[in-house]
Amino acid sequence: MELPDTHIAGIITERSFDDCPPEMIVRAFGVDYCHITPAEGGDLYVTRFGWPYLSHVLPSGWFSGKWYVKQGERLPGSTGSVYHVRSRPVNGQSADMLVKFSRVAQEVPLVVQTTFPEDVPPDVIAAARFNSPMEEFGLLMELRQARWPSNGACIRTQHPLAIYAPPEEFQLWQLGRDETRFVRHRHLLAKDQADEMKAIELDIRRVYVLLYGWVKGEDAAQTCMAGAIDESELKELTLRASDELRQAGFRVLDHKPQHFILRRNHRSGKVLRRSDGQPEYALVDYELLERTSENQQTYKTRQRERFRHLRRTSQAARHATAHAHLKPISIHGIDYVRGPVQDGGCLWVTGQVPDLFEYFVPDRWRRTPRVRLSRFNEVYRTRSRDNIYFVYRRSRVGTAPHSDPFTDAGKRIREHGYNSPFEEVAIAEQLRILGISTTVPLAIYRTGHRSHVARYLQDRRRFPDQSRAALTTDACEPYLMPNYDYYTVWEFFRGVHPNAHRDSERGIDLDHACERGMMTERDRQRVLDRASELLSEHGIQDEHLEGFEFTIHFDDNGTVLRNSDGEVDATVGIDGLTAFEIGLLDEDTYRAIIRGLETRLRAADCEKLDLKGSHVLLSMDARGQFKHNRDGEAIATLCNFEFIRGLYRPFQ
Repeated sequence: MELPDTHIAGIITERSFDDCPPEMIVRAFGVDYCHITPAEGGDLYVTRFGWPYLSHVLPSGWFSGKWYVKQGERLPGSTGSVYHVRSRPVNGQSADMLVKFSRVAQEVPLVVQTTFPEDVPPDVIAAARFNSPMEEFGLLMELRQARWPSNGACIRTQHPLAIYAPPEEFQLWQLGRDETRFVRHRHLLAKDQADEMKAIELDIRRVYVLLYGWVKGEDAAQTCMAGAIDESELKELTLRASDELRQAGFRVLDHKPQHFILRRNHRSGKVLRRSDGQPEYALVDYELLERTSENQQTYKTRQRERFRHLRRTSQAARHATAHAHLKPISIHGIDYVRGPVQDGGCLWVTGQVPDLFEYFVPDRWRRTPRVRLSRFNEVYRTRSRDNIYFVYRRSRVGTAPHSDPFTDAGKRIREHGYNSPFEEVAIAEQLRILGISTTVPLAIYRTGHRSHVARYLQDRRRFPDQSRAALTTDACEPYLMPNYDYYTVWEFFRGVHPNAHRDSERGIDLDHACERGMMTERDRQRVLDRASELLSEHGIQDEHLEGFEFTIHFDDNGTVLRNSDGEVDATVGIDGLTAFEIGLLDEDTYRAIIRGLETRLRAADCEKLDLKGSHVLLSMDARGQFKHNRDGEAIATLCNFEFIRGLYRPFQ
């Protein structure tokens, strides 16, 4: 979006970062940017930290006329092009900034001294690469949120303000870039983003300039030369900073005292210190910042743990973490947190926990590897970027059902039509309240691009009523709109256990349970081996079962449930039709399960017009035994809600 500088500067007093138009917001490596095309041309990406200083981070404030060279100071000792700059005054105010030209895809002139405190393998040093601009900001933001396990403190850093890419193009030899190195960075950035139309793209022929907030003080080497600390304390600080970085899950490959900024009391000249007497420092220079190998392995585990914690967040805490760009809304009696997403679409996350919203934005799950679960419908299982397994389904609302008009069942289906995604979620939640097991709805996503259906396939009966029934809280826009695709996101079903404590966690998959020390690797492998043997006995030789497909359960005391053989009593989900086809169910049992679920649905004053075995999930252990309720019936979990209707009144 191209805006004149005068208008851009005016935005600062008109709205907060969260109030920026969705079409101006882009995201890369977990960082949100407002994308602006300034009068000088090129692309300016402003972070939340940079937004209050928008008038100063615009190129007119520091770049135009090479202000950063003429009025700035190139930092002594820096191996790249780094400047301390005071921006041009705006209303009598200037901003102190650090201007740094990215060295992405350049050769890393890294020489590790013998005093280097980190135990970094030689192959890591040999493969060192400068972070791309967006990757550098992403890693820095992750570091800022990290804590030391020893005392829960965080490492002080600069504030990332903005990234500017001027419009001029250069030859590769002028920039010192290697095309092979650049391809990797471009691939990582593209992989991180979901929407190709709005994705940030790295251009190998353009310069990228990073703007940081200036940190007052002098680096540790300068402080030592000035006599404020001695050489032994300098060495101790270097080692301590390295250790604190490691505790936070990071390392800097060119770790050195020049990267630690210390401050001195302007009167006494003494270094400012922490309560424990150690010098207080801020870390600067992040172009070689990277996660440790341990952090790489545990990063997704931490994200998953946070997700589980947020799912259990209390009602009181939910409202305390609200975000300005997210709005609470209730549709068909179900509470959602609603907000825009990067592709111009919209996302509704069930419940009232705003911090859960980030887990369901489409770039976290739509472009990850997926497994199709249905022969006829668009239903997929995927593992999100946060290492969480979801099932997502494309809604067919607005499309006329393709059913036989000359059968009673076909007539009823054509008469009813597909439920909207919001109806599906409401039905699933109401059935669970009535004691019928269903899969758990998590979110609804509407794409930002239009998707038209041929006129002869259209069924628009639901849309007029829906548009009058409820509007979003921040715009006169119906929550259900024709000519857009809707997806429902569901919890991945791994089975339920009749003896599990109702108030305990829903269960933990085998892999996660091993990570948390709740079971041994031997227990995990025994479950998988027994399940593989079972499938082999039924003629399925190539099916590879993994730990994430099974879940363990707990009793009232929090003890892992085990079977009569003393083995972990893990469950896995399998649909009724598949269980029948491979011989785990006989015909009589299969029919009894379908009839039993039909009876329970009618008791709940509703009916499923197309109930099939593939719509019913069963809970099975590794020995092929199905879990039963107190009445001796196999526990059946409903996973399809497209054609459920009320028997005597609308099911709302």
